[in-house]
Amino acid sequence: MKSNLLGDIRAEADHDMLADAFVETPDYKSLISTDDRPLIVGRRGSGKSALLYGLQRHWKQNPRTSTVVLAPDEYQVIGMRPLFQRFGTRFSLLRAACRLAWRYALLMELASTASRTYRFPNAHSTGLIRNHVERWCQASGFSTRLRNVLLPLISRSVSPEEQIANLPAALEINQLQDAVGDVLPKLKTKFVLLIDKVDEGFEPDDVGTALANGLVLAAIDMNDRLPACQTKLFIRDNIGRAIADADPDYSRDIEGQLIRLHWDERTLIDLVCTRLRRALGIDVESNVKAWNRCTGSNLQGMSGFRKALRLTLYRPRDILALLNQAFYRAASQGRKQIVLDDLESTAQEISNTRLADLHKEYKTIVPGIAELTAAFSDRDPELNGSTASDVVEQAVQFAPDDEAIQQHFEIMANPRELLKSLYSVGFIGIKDPTSGAFAYCYDGSPPSREIGDKDAILVHPCYWMALGLRRRLLADTEVEEIHDEYEIHVNSQTPELRKAVLSQHIGQLNEIEQGKDGAGLFEQWCLKTVRILFAGQLGNVELHPNRQAIQRRDIVGTVVADRGVWRRVLEDYGTRQVVFEIKNQGGLDATAYRQVLSYLVDEYGSCGFIINRDESMDLTKGSTELQMAKEMYDKHGKLIIRLTSKFLANLLSKARSPQKHDEASTRRKFQRPILRN
Repeated sequence: MKSNLLGDIRAEADHDMLADAFVETPDYKSLISTDDRPLIVGRRGSGKSALLYGLQRHWKQNPRTSTVVLAPDEYQVIGMRPLFQRFGTRFSLLRAACRLAWRYALLMELASTASRTYRFPNAHSTGLIRNHVERWCQASGFSTRLRNVLLPLISRSVSPEEQIANLPAALEINQLQDAVGDVLPKLKTKFVLLIDKVDEGFEPDDVGTALANGLVLAAIDMNDRLPACQTKLFIRDNIGRAIADADPDYSRDIEGQLIRLHWDERTLIDLVCTRLRRALGIDVESNVKAWNRCTGSNLQGMSGFRKALRLTLYRPRDILALLNQAFYRAASQGRKQIVLDDLESTAQEISNTRLADLHKEYKTIVPGIAELTAAFSDRDPELNGSTASDVVEQAVQFAPDDEAIQQHFEIMANPRELLKSLYSVGFIGIKDPTSGAFAYCYDGSPPSREIGDKDAILVHPCYWMALGLRRRLLADTEVEEIHDEYEIHVNSQTPELRKAVLSQHIGQLNEIEQGKDGAGLFEQWCLKTVRILFAGQLGNVELHPNRQAIQRRDIVGTVVADRGVWRRVLEDYGTRQVVFEIKNQGGLDATAYRQVLSYLVDEYGSCGFIINRDESMDLTKGSTELQMAKEMYDKHGKLIIRLTSKFLANLLSKARSPQKHDEASTRRKFQRPILRN
């Protein structure tokens, strides 16, 4: 009988479960395949620390990647506040000073890691780096090091503006950046900066917001200015909103640099069932069948899983906490399956915790949120726009004597604007007249239209018990009705981002001319395509010189998958290094197959690929390609698979949907070209 059967809800204490049951979500796939979005924003309990663990483990598997993880403790952040207060009281000054200081600190952490690699050159040009690293490493602890560097540079006799203007020269930050940018490519190692726990010690005043704002801008600077270093910064949603409210250049400098974490029914049942298989030794591939093994009749199937989700905010922490307690209760009564009563017994506590989390996370972003949500207590959770406005207006009239709350309610004089703010944090959903579904938002976006008097509004079911709403729990028939007619849609920017990026890349294929003139562009297109389609399966995917034509390059990647089709390629064919021969033409002659054959030795094993511009994947009867494919296998024991750019473009098209992010790596899709060849 375990109190946390599905693992600890704190990722920092859950490494044993994460090591065996980490779920590769669409957001995870996006992060390991692209480096143009350094900011990862997520709500409390949305899996930021677990995602950092997965990314760290992924990059550690590649011997040519060095990972630097920075996670300041609460006392370190608190200790930096009085230091930066010496740069004045204006937010713009604080932000500028914090940006420079964080940028220097990140550069030094990167430089100190790089200087320990055996390839680091012992040359005069690296003397600047060594001098700064030596001074930086005299103290232990990220915060202490930065304090030791900055304190001698701050003088009370000099104005804050002058001190900030003198910082770049005093720190030699531009020269240091140039030196680091010059030396990193020579090390033949990719560096990844992972920054977490930004919320530790965070205070929503000007100093705290400037500290976070400066770190965000410094991370973006590092990602933009040092191509050999990829930066990923994890921040909580409430901090992101505080920055958006305070930074006048947010839309220009930050908004396009972030990814918001997104969870839906599919990813959450993946998470739960992956952990159930690991914890209970269930050997069933289907998620629904695995779920049914552990639940009673009133929780069977996806409809039963949705009953559990109604008590959550579609976050990993919520569902794990709920199910851990439910399984513990069932085990204490000698049962191996949970039933609805087990969920209901802990639902009140979970609901209270969720509401408290909402208040803590957004009390500075939506002052008076506790009073606004309390106004919905002891009533029906479904209201029309007119009634909901009256409820909010009543809360405004009886607002407590608090300056921040009073000011906010004064600014947001229209009750409909306050309703929009409750919608933007996921407290209420608005019924879509077209689909008949209630849409809930967790990314801060306002409703796409004004809230009308007759619009149907529903308080999120996970808050019902905490607020004592009249429909405390959903009966079976109500659940089915709500799911059919009022299905909860979680809005997220990540799927739209995926669609835009992939659509643009697919469209570039038609613009590439076949033949020698377009060969270079086609190589780059194929390189990006392979990296996207097989992210997390093939690592260190790069262009390598072609042995027979130096002007042309092939793609080579290392198998890092621990399951699936690429694991089969490694185990069945001994192919650790996978080679893709690139041919910017339709039709292949015998030379192309013999060229790939010449590669298939040692770590390249017995399996290789050719990518060309043919329209069809089929090898026609009597064709040279079919004859050569058979000859390679029958006489030499080598499997050479031809992939067409059109086939890869189709896989990219399917990857635009987060639910099909791994379509290219499923055995069903991958087997077709293998069998035909």
